[in-house]
Amino acid sequence: MAPSKRRDRRLEALTDRIEDRLVDAPIGLHQVGGPADPEALARAGLPDEAVALWSRWDGLELGNAEVRLLSLADQNEATVEAAEAGILREEDRVVGEIGLALLVIPADPWAEGGEVVMVEDDGERAPYASSVVRLALGLVAEMNVLYDEDGEYREGLFEEHGVLTARAERRLLRRRLDFDEDAPFPRFRLGQLLRRAGELPAARAELRKVLRCAPEFAWAHWELGRVGLELGDRVAGAEGEDARASARESFACAADKAGDPHLRALFLAWQAWASDGDERGRLAAEVLALDPRFVSAREAGLREAIEDEDGARARELLGLGLAIEPRHVGLLALKSTVEGLLLTQEAELEAEAVPEAPPKSRSRRRRKR
Repeated sequence: MAPSKRRDRRLEALTDRIEDRLVDAPIGLHQVGGPADPEALARAGLPDEAVALWSRWDGLELGNAEVRLLSLADQNEATVEAAEAGILREEDRVVGEIGLALLVIPADPWAEGGEVVMVEDDGERAPYASSVVRLALGLVAEMNVLYDEDGEYREGLFEEHGVLTARAERRLLRRRLDFDEDAPFPRFRLGQLLRRAGELPAARAELRKVLRCAPEFAWAHWELGRVGLELGDRVAGAEGEDARASARESFACAADKAGDPHLRALFLAWQAWASDGDERGRLAAEVLALDPRFVSAREAGLREAIEDEDGARARELLGLGLAIEPRHVGLLALKSTVEGLLLTQEAELEAEAVPEAPPKSRSRRRRKR
């Protein structure tokens, strides 16, 4: 069979799977358009997989419009609007929306690490999915995890303030990766959650997979550096130093790939925190040259973290600030407060981990007759 016919059959099979899941979904949860106009589709210049999707549906709204794949007409309008806002690169085409972010097909998917790129409202970019068809299939499958048969959110997914629990988010990410194993952003996010849970080897494995698909993804290099830094703190001796050296290398890669000077300064500050001596001093000078207000911004964030009783965030901001300016009076004045906050939170976690004592058994005494 010719390669083009095999590709067409593969794409047809993928779109059939999407349709099957849409048919099985609760009524009203998703909205779909009819097939796109062939002439308009040809003019759009979409890649083959996107053509297969829009040939079937000219727009999809999933999960009560939580995610939208736009009609061709809406794509044109959204692309013009985003270009005028200055957040697109040349030849980007907006094809969807997820939350407040745009989903974009870039001019060079190989360079960006995916056929679909997420663009935030400030222009920050992240490789999101390997293809738009696999993205659609994964999103539809993800909605089945979120919603029950009546189209209502399933119980136990959210914390009190409306944020997904870490367990629920992991489940959603793994569901997405079942259908798009090369999707960079979901795997990056999974690695991040694993690091926060202390599962460092698993986090490292996931992030290395991300970087095989998207080697220019600066945030993935940064997150891999954080894993190495935490491994270095956890393990003593040569193994710990190797982990810290790996962390420094990852932070340096992140800085090299950061286009924004403030973002580059942030990654270099992490590299400084993982370094010692003259190297730390050199990096600190580079950070301040890029962002003279870097340390004062950490101090402001630190005060907010203390007010919010966010010990982990407070420790991070204090460490970054002192790595760049070790004699900063404002940061040093808050150091004991941060230490006290961390001790209190550690004690609370230990108390929660202690199981309740079982009730004492009571032996019955026989009554004497």
